[in-house]
Amino acid sequence: MAIRSFVALSIPQSMANALGDCAARMAYQDKSNAVRWVDQANYHLTLAFLGDQSEQDLESLADQLDQHVQNSEFEMCVQHLSPFPESRPKLIAAMIKRDPALLELHQQVISSIISANLKVEKRRFIPHITLGRFRHSRNHFAGGIPGTVDACGEVTELSIFESTLTPSGAEYDALYRFPFAQYEFDEV
Repeated sequence: MAIRSFVALSIPQSMANALGDCAARMAYQDKSNAVRWVDQANYHLTLAFLGDQSEQDLESLADQLDQHVQNSEFEMCVQHLSPFPESRPKLIAAMIKRDPALLELHQQVISSIISANLKVEKRRFIPHITLGRFRHSRNHFAGGIPGTVDACGEVTELSIFESTLTPSGAEYDALYRFPFAQYEFDEV
């Protein structure tokens, strides 16, 4: 059976709370119901969409991620909020700062996907967290999108998620988790 899946970072709770509060304020202004807002529990940052994969392929990828991902916890911060992509917006997103640790992690994930003999998505990596999706291609969100929000947090793990599409929206379940090493400092 094929499993619709992706590799992603769970969002730190403090960051999810700040983004959820911001999304709730925007949803209150969304009088025309132009946006389908993502439940705060589903916030994540996708590093690679895998599409439909077999259990065996996901297990192989999990083995590769376990071998190749060499990350320590790192801080992730929102750069700004905006419609995304700029040319033909489909989402309201929290755009994430392109931190070197995040970009290195993305490369490690891509290398793991290649090593597992899975197909790599060709899209350019633009780190973002989806807060809402426009219901129609001609978006008419009359509410204002605040340009900035103070939201940062420590990223502590990477996961392979299963995505199940339902009439009320997608549901995500972590199939595999890969905790990052914590920095430890010796006292001098």
